[in-house]
Amino acid sequence: MSQLGERLRAARESQGISLSQAAAETRILQRYLVALEDGDYQNLPGDVYVRGFIRNYAAFLGLSADELIDLYRHERGRTDPIRVIPATSNPRVHGCVAPSLVGVFFVVLALVGITYLVLSATNRIGENAQLATIPTATMPPPPSPLPTAPPEATPAPLPVTTPTVAVAGGEVEPSPTPTREPEAPIVLEVRIDPGDNPGSWLEIKTDGESVFRRVLAPGRSVRFTARRSVSVRAGNAAVVTVVINDQERRLGARPGEVVTFEWPP
Repeated sequence: MSQLGERLRAARESQGISLSQAAAETRILQRYLVALEDGDYQNLPGDVYVRGFIRNYAAFLGLSADELIDLYRHERGRTDPIRVIPATSNPRVHGCVAPSLVGVFFVVLALVGITYLVLSATNRIGENAQLATIPTATMPPPPSPLPTAPPEATPAPLPVTTPTVAVAGGEVEPSPTPTREPEAPIVLEVRIDPGDNPGSWLEIKTDGESVFRRVLAPGRSVRFTARRSVSVRAGNAAVVTVVINDQERRLGARPGEVVTFEWPP
């Protein structure tokens, strides 16, 4: 039997949690939880997934995730090796003697470009020489610039007025804009005392809807918010503390006492 599996199963059974409930809460398939508790690592996915399952399951049961992962590595003895997949085909090597068609195309394109630049420069030199031989008196005067219309005047911005209210003494103050503050929610926190106790079964409702219904382990807490009302029913009220908007209240004094707390009262 695996020590890791024994610790996980003992923690789950001590809290009264079934495998189906644990699978629903942790979002881990039930067959993987059974394989973890049985130490059947052959029916589990890769090493990375198994470590993620152990970390989530340990957090749900209130156990140390790092300690359980070290125990898993010790029991399994290895992790999945990294596989190197060879290339399916050898890289192509071009010959250094025979040039490729692409190289010939670029060489021809470069020669055409150089020829075009040389011819363009020659034509510009001939045009400059012809302009230099034309007498200055025969060149027509440059045309006068066309009259341009004056820019249109930009209309002045309209003044922005602020509603004002007259007060005593002749002074005038701007009227404040009414604002509507949002309704403050109810903040609920339920805590279980740490130490050697079995925890408590809880059913929590916010605004009339059930949001939590299971056993909460020692030293753990849950937190919810509501708009109108909250309700807490505890099966072992002696270890349960309710905090409403930072105000603490102990639910019971006797072990095993069943108490229902509602807010507002």
